[in-house]
Amino acid sequence: MKKTHLSIVLTALMLSACGGSSNNAAPTPTPSPTPAPAPAPAPAPAPTPTASVCPVVGNLTPVALEQQGDRNKCQLSGVLTEDGAISAENNTDWMLEGLLQVGNAASTATLTVAAGTKVYGDNEGEVDHLFVYPGSGIQALGTGANPVQFLSDDDNTDGSGEWGGLFIRGDGDNLLDYVVVAEAGASVEVAGTTYSDNIVLNGVSEDTRLTFVQSHDSARDGIRIQNGNPRMSWILVTGAERDGIWYRDFNGLIKDLMVIHRPDSGRAGIYASETVDGNSNPRIVNATLVGRDGASESAASDTSAREFGILFADNTDQGRFGNILISNFRNGCYETSADANLSGIPAVTGGRLGYISGIHCANEAGRNPNFAVLRDGTNGFTVQGIGNGEGIRYYNGEAQPITFTGEFADRGFTAGWYLAQIGAITNGLAADANALVGFNGGDTNNDGVVDASDIGASPFLGNAGPNDFNNDVAADTGGYDLTHIGAVRSGSDANAAQFNNWTVSTAAGQGFAVPNSGVVLPTAPEVVASTCPQVGNLTPVALDTVNGRNVCQLSGTLTTDASIDGTVSWQLEGLLQIGDASNTATLTISAGTDIYGDNVDAVDHVFVYPGSGIQALGTGSQPVRFMSDDADQNGSGEWGGLFIRGNGNNLLDYVVVAEAGADTSVAGTTYSDNIVLNGVTENTRLTFVQSHDSARDGIRIQNGNPRLSWILVTGATRDGIWYRDFSGLIKDLMVIHRPTTGRAGIYASETVDGDSNPRIVNATLVGRDGANVPVADPAQNTDAREMGILFADNTDQVRFANIVVANFRNGCYETTAGADLSGLDASLPGPVYLDGIHCANEAGANGSFGVVRAGSTGLGSLQGIGNGDGFRYYNGVNSPITFTGENAPRAFTSGWYLFQIGNISNGLAADVNALNGFNDGDTNNDGTVDSNDVGFSVFLNMTANAFNNDVAADTGGYDLTHVGSVRSGSRTSAMARQFDNWTVQTAAGQGFAVPAPAQ
Repeated sequence: MKKTHLSIVLTALMLSACGGSSNNAAPTPTPSPTPAPAPAPAPAPAPTPTASVCPVVGNLTPVALEQQGDRNKCQLSGVLTEDGAISAENNTDWMLEGLLQVGNAASTATLTVAAGTKVYGDNEGEVDHLFVYPGSGIQALGTGANPVQFLSDDDNTDGSGEWGGLFIRGDGDNLLDYVVVAEAGASVEVAGTTYSDNIVLNGVSEDTRLTFVQSHDSARDGIRIQNGNPRMSWILVTGAERDGIWYRDFNGLIKDLMVIHRPDSGRAGIYASETVDGNSNPRIVNATLVGRDGASESAASDTSAREFGILFADNTDQGRFGNILISNFRNGCYETSADANLSGIPAVTGGRLGYISGIHCANEAGRNPNFAVLRDGTNGFTVQGIGNGEGIRYYNGEAQPITFTGEFADRGFTAGWYLAQIGAITNGLAADANALVGFNGGDTNNDGVVDASDIGASPFLGNAGPNDFNNDVAADTGGYDLTHIGAVRSGSDANAAQFNNWTVSTAAGQGFAVPNSGVVLPTAPEVVASTCPQVGNLTPVALDTVNGRNVCQLSGTLTTDASIDGTVSWQLEGLLQIGDASNTATLTISAGTDIYGDNVDAVDHVFVYPGSGIQALGTGSQPVRFMSDDADQNGSGEWGGLFIRGNGNNLLDYVVVAEAGADTSVAGTTYSDNIVLNGVTENTRLTFVQSHDSARDGIRIQNGNPRLSWILVTGATRDGIWYRDFSGLIKDLMVIHRPTTGRAGIYASETVDGDSNPRIVNATLVGRDGANVPVADPAQNTDAREMGILFADNTDQVRFANIVVANFRNGCYETTAGADLSGLDASLPGPVYLDGIHCANEAGANGSFGVVRAGSTGLGSLQGIGNGDGFRYYNGVNSPITFTGENAPRAFTSGWYLFQIGNISNGLAADVNALNGFNDGDTNNDGTVDSNDVGFSVFLNMTANAFNNDVAADTGGYDLTHVGSVRSGSRTSAMARQFDNWTVQTAAGQGFAVPAPAQ
C-alpha cells in the first residue's frame, strides 16, 4: 500500500511540471551528482579443510589426511602387533608412510584386507613398503569384481619403482586372492637385503598361497621367490623390467602363469636358480611366457644377451615343467649358465625328481639363431626338441610362423595356444591318467605322502573341500584342465577371461597385451597365396597360407629325383606316383615334413613304382608324418595310404602313417590299409615306423623280404601285421588294438606255390582287453578270431622268438585254412622255430589256449612247455599279469620281463648260437653271409652304416634277453622310450595305450 501511494504522488508532481501555461519559461535543470563507486565485495572465507575419518587398525591409529572429494585418506605405518583389518568402507583409501610391518619377533598378527581396498605408496618421505614378519600373515581377499590393489599414488599405472613393494617372509598363513601389485620396486632394505621388486616371498611355506595375482611394472622382478614352497595359481606378470618370475631354492607350485614383457624391457620369463647347499624343484604347469617380440639375435658368445624364456642359472639341476608356451624371446628358448646342469632331468611326467613335458618355443619375428644357449661349464637337456609329450619342441617363426589365438597388432599375444595350432601332436600330461602324480594324488608338497601337510590334501583335479587351495581356484576357473598348453584354456573371450577386468593395463578381451600406446583394434588375417617350390618335374598348386604357413598341393607322376621338406605343408590331390615304367625316381623327404590327404575329390595316396624309391628321413624329434588333414588322429579310412612296390631302394626312418585305408586301387588290386609293401626286397627298410588307425591292416606285406625294426601298430581295424609269402625280418614290434576293433596281432599266410618264413623277434601283441567271448567252443565259431597270431592258408614255417601275446580274448593262436604247424622246431637256430612265446589274458583265462580249425594242424608237443621252447600260457585269473607301468584305462606297457613271468630260462640268451641268423649276419636266411644281406654284419655288431647298426645306435644296442618289444618297463629308463614323442595317440613314457574313445 505504501508503494502504491508514493507512486501516485510522484505521478501528480510530474504532470504538474509538464502541463503549465506556454508563457512560462522552462527551469534550468540541476546537474545529477556523480555516483560513488560500489564497494568491493568482501572475499569469501576459505573452506575449512575436512579431516578424513579413519578407523583404528589393531594397535595402530592411522593419520587422518585431508579428504579428497568424497574419499577418506588414511595414512598407515608402524608395526602391527595385533590382528587388524582395512577396507574401502566409507570411501577409504590407505596411504603408506614408510614401513608398515605386520607382526614382529614378540607378537604375531594378521592384517586382513577386504575386497575393493586400495593401498598407495608415494615414496615422498621414505620408501613405502609392506612387510609381513615371519609367523605373521596377510589375508588380501579380493574378488574378480573388486580386487585388492597395491599401487603408487599417481593417476596411471605405467611406471615402475614408484614405491617399495610387498614383502612376505617366513611360515605364516598368507593368502593373496585377486590382488594387483603395481609400479613398485624402489630400492628398499628388508631384513638386511636390498630389493627392487614388486612381490618378494622369502622362506614362506605352503601356507602362503597366491591365486589370481597380478604383478605389474616392477622395477626388477615381477615376483621373487627365495627358499620356500608357496602355492600359486593364475598368476599374471606384466611389464617387469627384468624377470617375470625369479626363484632360488623354490619347491612349490605355480599353475597357469602368464608373463608378458614390454617391447623395450624384460629379460627372462622365468629365472631358475639354486644355492650350492639348497634345493629347487618347483612344479610349474600351464604357463605362457612372452618376450619383447623383437627380431632374433644371437646370444651364443654374448653373455649380456639373456632374453630367454627360461634362464637356468647357478646350480639348477631339477625342475618339473609341463605344458608351457615360450614365445618371442629373441635370444632363444632357454639358457643354462653358472653351473646349471639339466642333463639329468627326464622327460617323464609324474616323476618326483623332475621332468620336462610339452614345452613349445617360437619366435614370430624369425628363427632364433640359437634354440638354446649353453654357457661354458653347463649342460643342457637331453630331451631337447623331442616333441610335446616329452621335452621341448621348437617352431621356426620364419618357416613355420605362429599365430596366437585372438592375435591383434601391434602386441599380438593371447592366453590360448592350442594343440591344433601347433601341429597334430599328443599332450603328455592330458593323455595319461598318471601324469603329474603330485597333482592327481594330492601330494602338493612333493614329500611322497598325501596327508595334512598338503594344502587341500585331496586330488588336485578332484573334488575338494570348500575352503582349500585346490577347490578355491577351481571354482573360479570352472575346473582344472591340463589338456591345454599355456596359461588359460581357450583363446575365446568367454572361456579365457580369468585375467580380464580385475587386472590393470591389460587389453581385456584381446589377449593380455602391455600396450605401446593408444588402442589397437583387431585386424583380420590377410589371405596370402602360398609360395611353393618345384618338386622335380612337378609344379605344386599353391593354396592359401594357413597361419602364415605355405600349403602346397602335390600330385602326378614324379619322373626325376626330388626333395620336399617341412617348410611347407604338403597336401596330396589324388595320386602322387614316384617313377613309372620309363623313369626311375627317388623322392627324399626331410625330417619334420607333414603330408596330408583329404579324399575330397579323389582318394589321396602315394605309390612308389617298382624300381623307384622313397627316402623318408625323420628323426626322433622331427618325424615324417603322413596323415589326414583333420585336426586329430583318431579316425580311419580318411585317405588312401602309402604303397611301395618292387625292388627299389626305400627307407622309412621315424615315420608315422595315420588314418589311412580308404579303398584304393593300386596296380589292379584294391587295398584298405595304411602301408602296403608288395614284392619289395631287403633294400626296403622300415625303422621306427608307426602305423596308426588303419581302416584294415596296419602294415600289409606281400611277396617280399623287407627289413623292419622298431615298428608300432596302433588302432588297426583288422590285423596289426598281415603277411603272405614274406621271408624278411621284423624285430621289436608292438601291436596295440583299440578296445572296440582289431582281429589278429599278426596274420601269417602263404600261397600254395609261395614261401613264408619270416623272422619275427621281440614283439608285444596286445588285443582288445575284453573278457573272453562267451561261446561254448571257439573252435567251431569262425567269427571268434581275435587271436594273437593267426596262422592261415598254407603256413608251415616261422621263426618267432621272445613274443608277448596279451589280452586277445579268443586265445593265443589259431590255425586255419590248411595251415600245418607240426613241423615247427623247438631247437635253435633251426630253420623253423618257436622260442619264448608267452600268452596271457588279464580279463580271465582264455577258453582255448589255441584254436585249431578243421583241416589244419596245430603246434602239438610245443604247446606250453616253457620259455626256452614253444609257448607258455598264463591264466589271467589264477596268475594275473600286471604290465610294468600299467595305467587305466588301457593297461598295457612296453616292458614285460622274465623276472615278472617266472624263474625260467631264456633260450635266446642262454645259447651262444641262439638266433644264428642275427648273430652271423645271414639276414636273408639263404645260408650265406654276403652282400645280399643288408648290413651283412653280425647283428649285434656295431659296423658303421649297416642296417643293424643304424637301428642299434638309436636304441642303445640290441638286447635279446627280454620278452616283448622294448627292454625296460621303467618310466625313467631311456631304454623304454623308443616309441615315445615321435608317435601319435600314445601315452608317452608310460606304456603305449591307445586311449579308449570318449564316452
